[in-house]
Amino acid sequence: MSGAQAARRRPTGARFGGAYLDDEAPAAPVATAAPPRGARFTAPEAPRPADPSPPPPPPQRTGPELVALAGRITELHRGGAAHQSAALTAQAAVLLAPADVARLAVLLRAQGPAGSSPYLARAAVHGSPEQAAGTLAELRRGGLAEESAALFHLLWSQPGSQLPSLLAALERHGLAADGLTLLWERASAAPAELAALASALHTADRAEDAHRLLHQAAGRRPGELAATAMELDEPLAAELSAQAARLRSPADLADYAAALTASPPRYRAVLAAVAGLDEPRRRAALAALRSLGLPLH
Repeated sequence: MSGAQAARRRPTGARFGGAYLDDEAPAAPVATAAPPRGARFTAPEAPRPADPSPPPPPPQRTGPELVALAGRITELHRGGAAHQSAALTAQAAVLLAPADVARLAVLLRAQGPAGSSPYLARAAVHGSPEQAAGTLAELRRGGLAEESAALFHLLWSQPGSQLPSLLAALERHGLAADGLTLLWERASAAPAELAALASALHTADRAEDAHRLLHQAAGRRPGELAATAMELDEPLAAELSAQAARLRSPADLADYAAALTASPPRYRAVLAAVAGLDEPRRRAALAALRSLGLPLH
């Protein structure tokens, strides 16, 4: 979903006593409810970029601690403190170890407020990439299909600056295929956002992911493709042109090249990509460029 699209809002009714939540994400965790004794829940700090070697997760909670926490969430909801119940649930999603988030989801699914277990899962997106990926893996491992789908859907809308760390975290947790799905989804982003994401991946030493992203993006309309190339630095723009030369029809490639004539380096990259094609495709591409009156040298 495009970041420019306005988030719709809907009442959750029985789920959180009439509290309102965004369609796409739960409210950010806020410390408004007293935690269960001994659970050591505090207001979370603002998320920080993930370290190359992520810190170890928090120590696992005991079964009685999680039962007490689930009971507190339910007690607050039944007592009319719906927003406090939701806030405590969201805190747990980012402060508990991922395995404990999944265990708490099982408890809430069985006896908590209606909708609280997928809400818990969605709230994990507000933690670090490691927390989100670890929680997704644990939810999948526990067979919590609704909850894992709710979290994965929100990963699609995470800021591009977090995607390299998120992809690395997904790989660490055996979810590399989910990372490929996220890349596929991001290939439809606006040209400036797409270019920024490709650059972030390349800077983070994830050149293969940048290559995959540009490969997916090469199927877009020629004008959008050219706008993306103009936002990229010259090496990445050349990579995009190479993908377009291999994948697009001669007519589409000529339209793409025509939109790049204002940038001689980028136009030369198109000619270089054409020169690297096999003989039939090279002749067809040159004929298409010639038909638009574009220079061939």
